Amino acid sequence: MTEPAAPPIVCPITGSADYRALCEQNGQRWIQFPASGFARLAAMPDDAHNATISDTVLTGEYIETYRAKFASKLRRSARRARYLRKHMGAGKRVLDVGANIGFFVESCRLLGLQARGIDINEGLVREARRSFPQCDFSATALEDFAPDDRYDAIYCSEVIEHVVDPAAFVSRILGLLNQGGILYLTTPSLDEYLSGSNVTRDLGAPDHKLYFNRRNIGLFLARIGFSRVKHKLALGGGIQLIAWK
Repeated sequence: MTEPAAPPIVCPITGSADYRALCEQNGQRWIQFPASGFARLAAMPDDAHNATISDTVLTGEYIETYRAKFASKLRRSARRARYLRKHMGAGKRVLDVGANIGFFVESCRLLGLQARGIDINEGLVREARRSFPQCDFSATALEDFAPDDRYDAIYCSEVIEHVVDPAAFVSRILGLLNQGGILYLTTPSLDEYLSGSNVTRDLGAPDHKLYFNRRNIGLFLARIGFSRVKHKLALGGGIQLIAWK
């Protein structure tokens, strides 16, 4: 029996299938779409393999690193929560997608917001519940999450670069937002890994699977259905933005 043909590799921003080889690192091949500048792994893992990658990376040692930086991580989350509240209007319902060990959800709670966190990694969710027992956390993938109502704001920090299908992922986020709701998104910028067209740093495959830059992520979010994007100055590097539904 003939195996079905693999779907074509296309850019989630332009829909183009025109790409070039970017680099090969640690046995993983990266490609880039010249028209948009978007980069991704040439061969993406399936969802089951991707979950295995996450479980391997997010070990007890990873959690211990976060425990050691508890105070500084909480301060950063508090600053971000205040920035989110400033932009979200009168609404109070917040969802943290990729909640890690719960700093942002706790920071929102302290501001009087109704926050909930989800993460696919059960170990991180256990640690979040241990650290912040007054907060609400669920161990679930975004695609399996079925809340009773929509949210006024969604926070998604350093997550999108790990997903296999960014368009499906962000479309799901858009669907969970109330009209006028906001997405607060952070992710590494590809520009910080390049010198001209040459890759100068480890892109982190297979844990990291794709990269945007400041210009093309706005085009991507517009294509998904967001009406406006505002970039925030990211002193530590990377991309930080607010996008409105």
